[in-house]
This record gives sequence, C-alpha cells and structure tokens, in this order.
Amino acid sequence: MNSAWSRRSFLARTGLLAGAPMIVPSRVLGANAPSRQIAFALVGVGGMGLANMDRLLKLRDRGARIVAVCDVDRVHAQAAAAMAEAAQGERGVFVTGDFREVTRREGVDAVVISTPDHWHALPALDAIRHGKDVLIEKPLTHSIEEGRVLVAELRARNRVGQTGTMQRSDGSFRYVANLIRAGGLGRIERIEVRIPANNMYCGATWSPEPVPEGLDYDFWLGPAPWAPYTSQRTHYQFRFILDYAGGQTTNWGAHYIDIAQWALGMDDSGPVAVEGFGEFPSSGLFTAPTRVDFTATYANGVRLRVRTRTDGILDGNVRFIGEQGWIDVSRSKLRASDDALLKVGGGPAARGDSGVAHMADFLDCIRTRARPVADLAIGHRTTTVCNLGNIAMQLRRPLQWDPAAERFVGDEQANRLLGRAYRSPWSLLA
Repeated sequence: MNSAWSRRSFLARTGLLAGAPMIVPSRVLGANAPSRQIAFALVGVGGMGLANMDRLLKLRDRGARIVAVCDVDRVHAQAAAAMAEAAQGERGVFVTGDFREVTRREGVDAVVISTPDHWHALPALDAIRHGKDVLIEKPLTHSIEEGRVLVAELRARNRVGQTGTMQRSDGSFRYVANLIRAGGLGRIERIEVRIPANNMYCGATWSPEPVPEGLDYDFWLGPAPWAPYTSQRTHYQFRFILDYAGGQTTNWGAHYIDIAQWALGMDDSGPVAVEGFGEFPSSGLFTAPTRVDFTATYANGVRLRVRTRTDGILDGNVRFIGEQGWIDVSRSKLRASDDALLKVGGGPAARGDSGVAHMADFLDCIRTRARPVADLAIGHRTTTVCNLGNIAMQLRRPLQWDPAAERFVGDEQANRLLGRAYRSPWSLLA
C-alpha cells in the first residue's frame, strides 16, 4: 500500500494538525524509567497480529510500548492503531501499509511480524538489517532457504530474534521436555504428533472477485506468483494455499514438532531421513495437504510420525514413547502411563498465559541481549522439519537429509524445493 494515506493519517493522529499529545520514541527520553521502554512496531495486524498486540499491551508495566503498525489492509491497520492508542492512553501510533516504513523507522526498537507465512522472511530481514530485534510468528519462514538466510543475518548483526512458538513458555511443555532430556522415560523409541484437520474448505471451482477497497492486493501477494484476487485467497485462508503457507503441517506442526525437537535435544540439528504419503486436493483453490502423514527419522533411530487427527479437536498433541512408559502433552492435558511421571521434581509449574510469557521473554532478552527460549535458529530447525514433511508428501518417496549441510542427499529434484522463486522486485539479498 502506498504511504500517502498513511502519512496523512499519521499527521491527523499525532496531533500535528490538532495539537494532541504525541508518542515520543524511547531513544529520545531521559535516563529514568521512561527510557527503559521498548518501542514496538507490528507488521501484520490481522488475527495473530491482534493477539500479539494484546500481549504487548499487557506488558505495558514492563516497558512495552506500541509506536507503529503496518498492514496492507488499511481497515486492519487503522483499527489496530486505534486500539493501541486507546489502551496506551495517548495518540500518535504511526500507520502504514509498507513494512519498510517501520522496519527502517528511527525510534523503533523491535518489530513483531504476524503476516501470512510468505511474508515472514522479507520484513524480518529488513528489520534485522536496520538494527531492529524481531519476533516472528510461526512457522518462522516459508522455505528452508529463507530460514538459513534469516539466521545468518541475525547472528552477523547481533540482533535478538524470537519465534512465536509460545508452547516453549508453557509450564507443562517445559516440564515434559526437561523430563525426557533428563532420561525420565529412558531411551525414547518413537514420538507421535497429532495435528488438527483443515478447518477451512474451498469448492472445486472459484471465480475472481474485485479487490476490496483499502487492500493493496499486489503488495499482499508480494514475492508469491501473481494470481487473481478472491476472498478465499487472503486473510486466514491463505494458509491452505502452498504459494503462501504449508497448511496444517506448518501451522500446527510448528508447535508440536518444536516440542519434540526440544525434548530430543535437536534444537541445532534435525532428522536424517523423511518419508510421507499425505493427501492433497485434486481441484479447487486450496493446494495444501488435506491429510498429513509423514515420518522423520533421527540418527539415533527415533522416529517422529506426524499425522492429521480425526476427532475434530482443534488442537494437537505430542506423545513420547520410551523404555519406561509414555507421556502425552497438549495445551489442555498432561497424561502419562504412570502418574508418578507427572510428579517428578514437584510436577510442572502452574499454567499461565504462555503467549504473554513468551512475549515477556522476548522483551527481557531485548534488554539483556540473551537468546530467547525460541531463538530464530531453533525456530528454523523446527520449521525445517515441517517443510521436509511437506516435500516428502509431495514427492512421495523416501528422502535422505543431511542436517549439517541442510540439503537432501543425492536428490537434486528435492533440493530444488528448498527455496522459492520470488516475484520481482523482491529478493532475499540485502
């Protein structure tokens, strides 16, 4: 979206035309408490973007302050800015439809990216290259190549990066991961992950529609191939079209595969083989798998199987099966083959708001420069397993994976799927 409307909106909002109080960037305030504030910009303020905004607003007493929002949907952007202003009790939140106007903006300390998946890497890279810290919603990236570039830039420029896999900030998931890493189940034999079935559907035919007023559709497409607008392509339903996302494999798999990798001690590595036989739509607009079923095998022989659940529950779970029993954890339940496994060390910490806790961890790490619980390198390795599963299900043959080189072994057709061609003028290069 061009910036003309946003500048006019900004002038009106900040009171440069009306004398209203402005938000002052944290860097120009004094050395006392106000200067401890962290100035946040949000890129993408639809469903997850608003959830992340709410989490930041709940951390106002810890110094979080929203100073800018960006969305190619003008209605979303303006509504989000108004919400932030109302909650913070002051006007002046900058509004734009071009992420570069916030990732390069003086006075912004950190950027929270909650866009469709195909728009995760580019705003994050621009923010990192312009000295910002970043929180990126899961799945971290849309391709394995994007993740490698993103982590390299993060490390080279010494920025802080958090992946939005907030289950790492939940007491029950942390308890299970620590228990398994400490040998509480003995040798792990296999891991079963269940993820929800698709919760949106599209008929066999569809027709192009007029682009709604206020939506910069060409910018929404961005690096993805050009395609005619239809309401079922954008907003939440993008995740079921492979040009923009990876379906429930990456949407929910990113959460539960992340816990599996954490428990296995594979945060900096991954499997050595993958095979899958999922089902894909044969017609219509949606192209992501309708039934997910793939297995990743690790060098120690552990097999991680990821499947679509069939009971209609919109949540996942991960079950670890070891020599001494099993333990199963989801967002609502923690179960085990022996109740004694749920009491080791006093049992798990009480469950709170993991989303707020995860954002608080990011906020703390911005100040300390420590690596957060879901550092981008961790998010990249988790997202890689998700993408490996989708690639295996598409190719429908066993694949060998080198987690050190991050390439398929002896399979150039598969290696061509590690990245995606970008529509001009977008590029991963600086």
